[in-house]
Amino acid sequence: MSPLSQSSNQIERSTFIRAPRSRVWRAITNISEFCRWFSTETEEPAFRQGADIKLRTIYPGPYYGKEFFVHIEEMVPEQTFSWRWHPGAPDEDVSAEPMTLVTFTLEDAEGGTRVTVTETGFDQLFAHRRERVLGQNEGGWKIQVASLERYCSEAA
Repeated sequence: MSPLSQSSNQIERSTFIRAPRSRVWRAITNISEFCRWFSTETEEPAFRQGADIKLRTIYPGPYYGKEFFVHIEEMVPEQTFSWRWHPGAPDEDVSAEPMTLVTFTLEDAEGGTRVTVTETGFDQLFAHRRERVLGQNEGGWKIQVASLERYCSEAA
């Protein structure tokens, strides 16, 4: 896993997964597989471009049971998967706050797939949430990328 790249506006994490791009793509875009490694559950049957997907976290800790939505922006098979969301499990109304953009980019690499996860738009969040949410998501993406690596390795 490469080090985290962070600015006041984005988080980027890149990793190598020893699995074909088609396998990694399935892990991030098949909703039931996604839920397994992302520690969520949903009633939705599939991710679809333009869809608003309701998810509930089942990760142990303070966010257990929290519901959140992702708006699927783009699905380019085996290349790019992106969504917008209100990060940081807000307990306040953030409907007027712009959402951040999460993008998974897949590239072939010798012996597997290079996955880069980028989250941008933190500079547009409410000022009182910005620093806290950026820090939370920095740690969250470290956990999620490691979970994706494990999931793809076990399932390969």
